Amino acid sequence: MPSVLVKQKVLDGRGEVVSYRHQPGIFVYREWVKERRAYRSKRLDGATNINDAKALAIEIAFQFAGKESPASKKEQEALDKKIRTQLVEKAVTEYLKYEHNKLDAEIIKKTTYDRKHLTLIKHLLPYLTQEGITKTRQINEMTFQNYLIYRKGMTKLTWMTEIVVIKEFLSNWLLKHRLIEPEVVADKNLFPTIKIRQDDLMANPAINADDWTVINKEIRAWVSRGASHPNHRVHLWRTLFWHYTLIAKNTGARNEELRKLRWKDVEIRDVGRISASKKQEEIEELEAEGIEVIDDGNNDNTGWASNPNELGREERLIAYVTVTSGKTGQSREIPTSIGYAFVRWRDCLNDYYLKNGFDKQVSGNDLVFANINNNGKPYVKSNFNQSWALIRTAVKSRLKGHKFSNQNYTLYSLRSTFVENKLLEGCDLFLLSRICGHDAKVLLKHYERLDIRERAEELTALPFGRTKKQDIKVDLFSN
Repeated sequence: MPSVLVKQKVLDGRGEVVSYRHQPGIFVYREWVKERRAYRSKRLDGATNINDAKALAIEIAFQFAGKESPASKKEQEALDKKIRTQLVEKAVTEYLKYEHNKLDAEIIKKTTYDRKHLTLIKHLLPYLTQEGITKTRQINEMTFQNYLIYRKGMTKLTWMTEIVVIKEFLSNWLLKHRLIEPEVVADKNLFPTIKIRQDDLMANPAINADDWTVINKEIRAWVSRGASHPNHRVHLWRTLFWHYTLIAKNTGARNEELRKLRWKDVEIRDVGRISASKKQEEIEELEAEGIEVIDDGNNDNTGWASNPNELGREERLIAYVTVTSGKTGQSREIPTSIGYAFVRWRDCLNDYYLKNGFDKQVSGNDLVFANINNNGKPYVKSNFNQSWALIRTAVKSRLKGHKFSNQNYTLYSLRSTFVENKLLEGCDLFLLSRICGHDAKVLLKHYERLDIRERAEELTALPFGRTKKQDIKVDLFSN
């Protein structure tokens, strides 16, 4: 039997509180069971001294007797306050209330609050209940060793995100309110170690051109089927989602940036383009009228045709889209060649307003992707995720997938696609960093997962017919 360091009788001698020499900081309540000629004992979690231990011993004694503690709720809360502990559920509720106040004050963004609420309510509380922990001071160095097993099936990045939230709750709330032992929070091994490999960072792979054709074709068919749906809102949502995917893929904007985008943040410009066939037709018409035309030789159908009277000019709409990052609060302007999609979506909305008795048209303060049947409020992210999952499932067997990733395409893959396409086109890294709102270091990671065959031609070009350039050294010190 271990050597006793401290021993004090409690409850009129019914039991005693002890601590042992090999673990002097741990207190135990024990009762002598005559029939067994042995002690029945239980550790007093949360006790830091003999007085705390004696207070906690009352509740344990009633547990041993198979009865509920006679203490009222008010008395129990007073006891908890004395020994600096609290029901975990109450601590989480108070913490989330404080975080919501920060949200109202715009100190944190809604996505941050939602992530904390989801992790603590849906994952942490059920896990602690499973582990038999109800009070904050019951949390010790071994509490979270089974957390990853409990959350099996999740990605490593999801694990890390949840652990960050839980650690913040422990250190920024429980520790500051002295509801947990400092050494528990300071323990570097409180959670199992998670090693992130390069393939773990491929959770949102870019969509290759062939797969995008399949996905876009399926979305358009889905939109067409919605036109015959008895609920007119179904077709509206599907049309909205189609334009959302087009704009997301061609701007690289984040989901939350597009969901709060307003029409006044979109500027459409007609920069024009030269159509060689149209130009030839116009030249032939003028010559038939006896007008001599001198062809300037400009058949560039990719450049801008700023002169509205230029032969062969066709409309080409580009858009300047101003988005604001929820991460940094910084605004940035994104030029995109998909101006026609904004115009078409605006016309769709105005037609919907007219057909369904809305006394309005699209205005600058309206959200581009608003739920117009709910006072123009934004759709939640899950609406977009559900529709994307539906489309992805429908075409799953026809997709090639990313060459270096086995992960499914996600909505965020549209942003990855924009980045990788621009890198393959040779877009300047720092220009791309600016319009994406990405750090240049993050873009370098995208370089690592590019399909190098897309740029094989320039890497394998042979220098036939080229002569080595030579120069002549000038001696500064010759006479």
